[in-house]
Amino acid sequence: MSDQANNERAADGAADATAAVLVIAIVVTTMYIWLSGMPT
Repeated sequence: MSDQANNERAADGAADATAAVLVIAIVVTTMYIWLSGMPT
């Protein structure tokens, strides 16, 4: 493989990791807000 293909693959992996972290953060934040609004 060429260096360009390896760089593209690394960039795709970084984008996928960033997207996964953002999705998890949104879900956790949503659950926190929802559960904190419930009566105890």
